Amino acid sequence: MSDKLYNVGIYIRLSKENAGRADNDTVSIETQQIMLTKFVDMMPGWVEKRTYIDNGASGGNFDRQGFQDMMTDIRSGVINLVLVKDLSRFGRNYIEAGKYLEEELPALGCRFVALSDGIDTETGENDIMPFLNAMNDHYLKSMSEKIKAAFLIKAQNGKKPVGIAPYGYMGSPADKSRLVIEETAAKNVKRIFEMRAEGMGYNTITAILNNEGIPTPRLYYYQRQNREPQSNCQKDWQIYTVKRLLADEQYLGHTIFGKSRSVSYRNTRLVPRREDEWLKVPNTHEPIIGIDLWEKVQELNAERKKSVSNKKKPVPSLFSGKLVCSDCQKTMVFHRNHLSRTKGINKYDSYHCRTNMSTGGSRCTNHNVNELALKNLLLNDIKRHMTLIQLDEGKMLLSLRQKLTSEYSGINAVSTKERRKLKQELHAIEVRTETLYENKVLGIISAERFTELISISEARRNEIQDRLNEVEQADEAVKTTLNDIKRWVRLIKENSLITEVHRELIDSLVDRIVVGEKVKEGGVISQDVKIFYKYVGLV
Repeated sequence: MSDKLYNVGIYIRLSKENAGRADNDTVSIETQQIMLTKFVDMMPGWVEKRTYIDNGASGGNFDRQGFQDMMTDIRSGVINLVLVKDLSRFGRNYIEAGKYLEEELPALGCRFVALSDGIDTETGENDIMPFLNAMNDHYLKSMSEKIKAAFLIKAQNGKKPVGIAPYGYMGSPADKSRLVIEETAAKNVKRIFEMRAEGMGYNTITAILNNEGIPTPRLYYYQRQNREPQSNCQKDWQIYTVKRLLADEQYLGHTIFGKSRSVSYRNTRLVPRREDEWLKVPNTHEPIIGIDLWEKVQELNAERKKSVSNKKKPVPSLFSGKLVCSDCQKTMVFHRNHLSRTKGINKYDSYHCRTNMSTGGSRCTNHNVNELALKNLLLNDIKRHMTLIQLDEGKMLLSLRQKLTSEYSGINAVSTKERRKLKQELHAIEVRTETLYENKVLGIISAERFTELISISEARRNEIQDRLNEVEQADEAVKTTLNDIKRWVRLIKENSLITEVHRELIDSLVDRIVVGEKVKEGGVISQDVKIFYKYVGLV
């Protein structure tokens, strides 16, 4: 047995299938934790640092919060041994598990122990590990295929395969997989179709729904369940929500399944299927929309779609992705329009608030800015900064340095003497640790006393190391910032003679431009527009 000190991270995962089951005592969170904690206590030189838990998480991928927290601690040196009940708790994806166990963990100097499988990477006798990984991977694939087959059979029998009921429907009290009409939402669905059939645009319909305070489909679902909405729940109707609702054949009484699929049994990211690959089972539940109203809306949608497709393909906008609304913080949308003027047709390109546009003008306000005005503003700002640099470059550099490094000033105040003292104490702890190991081996101190003293030394070592890391990171941040300032000044100099704004210039210099609302005071219109440059921010 090695005398090396191990800071142990216990990793526990309970799969979606086992979470909440009454017969899962052998793999429950509590059972795994008790078993693994007792094992750590039995091992000399092992200190339990942290426990990482993923409850109800699939083993098919490694995008799990507990697992990612554990990997962060491994990379930062908090733990150097991972202990699991068995290999399947770590993960069932053969390729990804192999990458972690055979490449990343060894490269980080981290030992891996799977208790029930008898796997310990320190011994080097792990020939069985690839086979266990392959078995776990096969189990995951088989389970995925069984679940998909069950969903398919349900859909073919006219039952809701999975997920919540479409807006306007709910699960029947007698059979939750059978859809019945939910009157309140169904009236809204029918009204949306009727407004569209009357020729209303998506913008107008969306604005009406928001202005009348009608809950969105997802928000209404939470309200009916008497549940608090999740943070990502859309509170306002969006144009795309209305479009999607108006094209949903489930409102004709048909069951639709398979509009999307996962990339693979290892990757649950959904990708859309072609419409001819969908499974459609007609007349499985009561329709909300009659066929005449449906066809009228679809005909109108097709006409509008054809009209849009006949227009010239849009040209990428100059400031695309760079403009941000000052109120809702969403990126702004480019709008090309042709306005009739006294001297003929004059092109007028502008940018508008995305939230305002997507909600039919019912949310935020119409922050908008002319593209030509933006180009002139950026050119003038570059020239202004160039003038200040020419007048006194040293003063400009000092001002930026004080502004951008002020948050590190307190940390940087540590003296060279203090840093040397901390390093000396670290060395003393290492010497003391070696002595403790020798005393334990010679029987001078007990294993219990050894573990106690080692824990105290480790706590102090971590405290000192954290302080040193803090100072060194601050030093590195200041150096990076100073290099960024010099890079920005160089870019300003290189572009001081430009007369036209182009995308390459914007990408090299501009991080974002925040656009405020136009304000009219005393007959004068003003607008707050702030340019945040790369490397230095707002200057």
